[in-house]
Amino acid sequence: MATARELVPLLRAHASETERLGTPAPDVHAALRAAGFYTLTAPRKYGGREAGVRTVIDVFSELARGCGSSAWVAKICCGAAFMTALFDDQARQDVWGKDGLTAVSGSTNGASSNTARRRPGGIIIDGDWFYASGIHQAQWVLCQVSVEADTAEHPDVRLALLPASDVAINTTWDMAGMQGSGSDGFTVRQVFVPEYRTLPAWKLSGSNHRWQEGERVYHASVASMLAISMAGPVIGMAQGALDHVLETLAKGKAITGSVYTDAIRSPSVQMGIADVVSLIDTARLHAYRAAGDIEAASAEGHRLDVGARARIRMDAGVVMLRCREAIERLLDVGGASGFRRSNPLQRFWRDLATASRHAAVSSSLSREIYGRALLGIEEQVTGAV
Repeated sequence: MATARELVPLLRAHASETERLGTPAPDVHAALRAAGFYTLTAPRKYGGREAGVRTVIDVFSELARGCGSSAWVAKICCGAAFMTALFDDQARQDVWGKDGLTAVSGSTNGASSNTARRRPGGIIIDGDWFYASGIHQAQWVLCQVSVEADTAEHPDVRLALLPASDVAINTTWDMAGMQGSGSDGFTVRQVFVPEYRTLPAWKLSGSNHRWQEGERVYHASVASMLAISMAGPVIGMAQGALDHVLETLAKGKAITGSVYTDAIRSPSVQMGIADVVSLIDTARLHAYRAAGDIEAASAEGHRLDVGARARIRMDAGVVMLRCREAIERLLDVGGASGFRRSNPLQRFWRDLATASRHAAVSSSLSREIYGRALLGIEEQVTGAV
């Protein structure tokens, strides 16, 4: 946390450059890598920190106060490191054996034409994947594949881990927000992946296969961990926007068309700031509750049931809504000047609006998932609960 706090001015100073380049500025990337933020959740035996989800939320919330896109890239690499840690030691040695700071990116969003065929000792994969944040920083890549099975009723869905040199990056990221995340897609053409560098998808739901080694953090449900950890950058963007507005108000700002020559004397501004801080606090408390549930289950060695995992999805959705409300109120306080291209407030607004609508934290879908669980409906609308 101390290191993250120290890096905030650097990320803030390079935020415009990051947006212009479409990926974290070189100085930012170098600092994030050197600090170990790409590998915060990697195993300690390979140089990582085995950080729990509460730490992940706090660290990337702090970094996002400087630049939402840069914090997002590091957080996604951190999530990919968590999934890579579920592979066996031979695969983990491939990734981190020579360099404990190696970054991993990945995507589970692939085209319907993706194929994975069994060959002696592994699989051959071919296809296209979308929205791989951190792909420009990664030395290794994860992709989800469906291996040809004997029956359609028993699909063999796996994660495949391959060197970044085996993929071709496709420049597809063209968004109004999160422009600096460089979340481009990638293509894989007839690449052989050995069996030990594949992982059955069912292990992402919470497995004790690392339990005897003492790596309890990896007992968590990956879907739950990844969803609520996205709260970190989003809360940080809202906090960064608040920081900027407070700094602006402290310098003295009149409210046009009113008697207030100093905006902080206006009750509407005072109440607006109070509302914003309360909304961000609410978001953070929901994130912490979910993180606490995940970490307690991991420590005790049991898997959260569907109801608990559905509530975590709901908590993630609440975080997104409260942070969006917070930044909208800040725009009201800041006035039209907040939309100047030179004003960091509009970047925080665009970035938060985009990031908070990621499919894994969709507030609408999260409500549906939680409602079904509360009403005892066994069938869920997504397997990633």
